[in-house]
Amino acid sequence: MSERVRTFLAVVTLTAVIWVWADLEQRREDKQEVPVEVTAPSGYVVRGFAPKHIEVTFIGPKGEIDQLRAKPEDMVCRIALTGPQLQTGRVVVPAKEGFTHWHRLDILKIADNDNTITDGEIVVNLDRRVPQRVPVRVDVKGATLASQPAVEPAEVTATVSESELANLPEAKRFASALLVVAPAPKELKIEREVSLEPRLGGADGIEATFQPAAVRITAQLESTVSTKTIEQISILIAGPPEMLNPYEVVFQEDADRLIDLKVQGPRQLVEPLTAQDVRVELVLAPDDRPTSEGTWIPRPPKILGLPAGVEVVGPLPTINFNLKKRQDEVPAP
Repeated sequence: MSERVRTFLAVVTLTAVIWVWADLEQRREDKQEVPVEVTAPSGYVVRGFAPKHIEVTFIGPKGEIDQLRAKPEDMVCRIALTGPQLQTGRVVVPAKEGFTHWHRLDILKIADNDNTITDGEIVVNLDRRVPQRVPVRVDVKGATLASQPAVEPAEVTATVSESELANLPEAKRFASALLVVAPAPKELKIEREVSLEPRLGGADGIEATFQPAAVRITAQLESTVSTKTIEQISILIAGPPEMLNPYEVVFQEDADRLIDLKVQGPRQLVEPLTAQDVRVELVLAPDDRPTSEGTWIPRPPKILGLPAGVEVVGPLPTINFNLKKRQDEVPAP
């Protein structure tokens, strides 16, 4: 390649680079609606701010604007409260402070959707979070305590809104630990680590964080076991069709088709049980056959419908029965 050709190519390349650079550096004006984000350092909480969106008019190099539009996560007004801005109540911040990450771009105008702000101000409702030592209160679900539970630690540090704490009655200044006893344990002593509810003063209290976030509870429970006799439960016949169709079940003349069951289990499961909740079945086996008159087939019933954790106390009653072949129906004349 001749020296002249090499020189020509070098000039063309340099010219193209200069042209591209000049195009990217060419300043242009643009406009964009962006969301507003407001953050505060630890120890403060942003209760609200307005407006949520603003329209910003800006000017800068075309290349810089193109790069910004290629990163939607940067198309935002980021207000980070610092220094003298950290005061409780109403704080007014110039919206221009939220565009320091827009390098080499100049902000010309800021307005909200209604064009009611021309200089661009963000109004923030700021609150301080303060620590407060509070006692721990234990609530129990699924059992009854025999005595006051032991809680370790008995007091925790709650971090809450200063303004909300000022309006919270003294009677509501406690941390709540919900001890759920389910299923009911066989032993009457329970020892468990329980997380604190995220509100000071119970479910209708104010939002809070706690240190520590959990406590250890040792509690003595009243007996959670209850015993009950369910009376007059009907005995139902069950089995395969090849047994139910050709045979009928015969009971001893003095036998009752109703039985009583004694059951035991968690009080909240046992107490509501009635004869309608339990199914007692005499299940016929495929190899059952009629026996001679005066003799019986002994069989314990099958018990269905008892809740998990509830058991029959003692051996099941024996049902003595026999089978009798059904008579074929005589067709009507």
